[in-house]
Amino acid sequence: MFDLFTGCILLFLPPYSPDLNPIKESFSAHKFFLFLSAVTHIHGQDDPVATLIEATSCVTPDKCQGWVRHAGYIM
Repeated sequence: MFDLFTGCILLFLPPYSPDLNPIKESFSAHKFFLFLSAVTHIHGQDDPVATLIEATSCVTPDKCQGWVRHAGYIM
């Protein structure tokens, strides 16, 4: 009955579904950046806080929208 009024389809999911969780892709992007910085010593920084702040630059609004879209959420 819900889909008759809104045109939406309800998906019954398990309590935790990592495939439909966009934050997983965000964490993956951060971890990949940190891995690269550990391997290549980006900008010669030894300060872990500065490296974490720089890691946040790898997450852009376009990437966030893509991750949400990939998870199947309506935007």
